Amino acid sequence: MQTTDHFSYGEYDRLTRAYVNEQGDVNYAGLKREIAALQGFIDQLAAASPEKKPEWFPNEDERKRYYLTAYNAYIVFYAASAYPDKHALWSRLGLFKNKDIILGGRELTLNELEHKIIRKEFLDPRIHFALNCGARSCPALKAGVIAQNATESELEEAARRFINDPANVRFDESNLTLYLSKIFDWFEGDFLNYLRVKRGLAAPHVAGYVALYLEGSCAQALANALPGALTIKYLDYDKGLNEQ
Repeated sequence: MQTTDHFSYGEYDRLTRAYVNEQGDVNYAGLKREIAALQGFIDQLAAASPEKKPEWFPNEDERKRYYLTAYNAYIVFYAASAYPDKHALWSRLGLFKNKDIILGGRELTLNELEHKIIRKEFLDPRIHFALNCGARSCPALKAGVIAQNATESELEEAARRFINDPANVRFDESNLTLYLSKIFDWFEGDFLNYLRVKRGLAAPHVAGYVALYLEGSCAQALANALPGALTIKYLDYDKGLNEQ
């Protein structure tokens, strides 16, 4: 249980550094052997939150850090607890988001954490590149915790990493076809709202968001392409467990 005058991410940091590789794949068999330690961190989340202990999370950066970490920690906890069952998160109907969680004494679900807290409070589409849902096509799980006072820079890096991975984003200049992860389909409104509110675009297009981060030879071609001339195709989403 939490006994200090601040929230400690130390155990989650240690566990993910030990059992998550550079690709974001998890050694669930190894992590399951330390499930008691992971349970200890889950107990911390259950005891303290920005709602219950606002003095521990004095700014948006630290609140965002807590909620992003909480989401990923619960996902890893549920997957590791059920392992070697590889379908505990993604059933045939994909109902993993209905998993019950507790944050600072408040009972809710992963679905509510994502949609009613993280997306609603922060209005930041970069969170979609930091939340890991335990599937292979999800953004890579970070090994180690988000560093203190570094949430903004780490979200920028997560967006850049995701968008410049050909498994998630590809642009075919020859026929002006932009291939995108299904994340851009499911949460299109978040990306368009950012471009509308933060970038002042009256008629935003999802390609405009991708162009903010895309690098390499096709980046300028995408930036110059007229949205109406683009064809958007969404890539298959692999729901297989992100295990090593």
